[in-house]
Amino acid sequence: MQRKIWRGGMIGAGAWSEIQLNAWAGVENAKIVALCDRHPERRAPIVKRFDILQNFDDFETMLAEADLDFVDICTRPYSHARLVKLAAQHGGLPVLCQKPFCESLEEAEEVVDFCRQARIRLMINENFRWQAWHRQIKALLNAGELGEPFTANIHRRSRFSLPQFDHHQGYMQDMPRWAVYEVGVHYLDTLRFLFGDPQMIFCRLHRVSPYVKGEDVQLIVLGYQHMTCLINHSFASVPVPGFDGMAHALEIDGTRGTLILKPDGLLHLFTDSGHQQWQFSTNTLAKSQTAAQQHFIDCLESGANFETSGEETLKTMALVYAAYRSAEEGRGLSQI
Repeated sequence: MQRKIWRGGMIGAGAWSEIQLNAWAGVENAKIVALCDRHPERRAPIVKRFDILQNFDDFETMLAEADLDFVDICTRPYSHARLVKLAAQHGGLPVLCQKPFCESLEEAEEVVDFCRQARIRLMINENFRWQAWHRQIKALLNAGELGEPFTANIHRRSRFSLPQFDHHQGYMQDMPRWAVYEVGVHYLDTLRFLFGDPQMIFCRLHRVSPYVKGEDVQLIVLGYQHMTCLINHSFASVPVPGFDGMAHALEIDGTRGTLILKPDGLLHLFTDSGHQQWQFSTNTLAKSQTAAQQHFIDCLESGANFETSGEETLKTMALVYAAYRSAEEGRGLSQI
């Protein structure tokens, strides 16, 4: 039996839209058939490149005129609340919304409650947990290969804020909150995926570069009953060969084994009795974006819950804002 092709409308033709559209091209049973952006000079080349059938400069017009099964919101966070509500009110359509979700926890809670009352399905496009190495690590943890984990450390360095600001998403230069809000949210969600919800959080933030408004270095400690996790991330560090850009290292120590994910995509498991390794492809990041969007469509078909539903993402965003509160107050927080 031939599967339905889900017809999507995307709003946003900015810096991330081409990455998102490339990911949609890999989804088996979905196609973006309409694109909305108020800037025709940005919209036109994307419409041509991806052969999108309809294009609009107004979201409500797209909702009224295009024949859609879902909406993909690929815009900056300040617009998320308004656009999700419009999709719910005027289209009654399921929504995939880009991260980070909304501009405050209160706003995010309001949007999730709005969708719940309107019976609109909402997923946040938090795709790091779909990176193949994280799925493999989760399987190893579930199988007990590490025994009881007691420490985990995520480490990433990038050269985006020094010696000048250099990032394709130029608006980030003026964001008052940057490292935790844009990247820390990925790692907080990943650690929740691997280990569940922590009991405490402690955070230190630094603005090293004079060319950005927000923090470009973050150190976050998550406390669990029997383990501790560390997120160590910098946008300001001088590159180290093989350890720059989007890649990160992850180490997990357990009572039966030590697991090390290297930035080159090589995953090692060391135990008292031996060593196993898995090599992941260079396009693992791109594949994870497709996998997240495939999950969205699969859940629409089956009725299953989204892994990163609005309700689930509220727990991740609560950690994001708790991290900022911890840094401002200079103390750990157990009320998250």
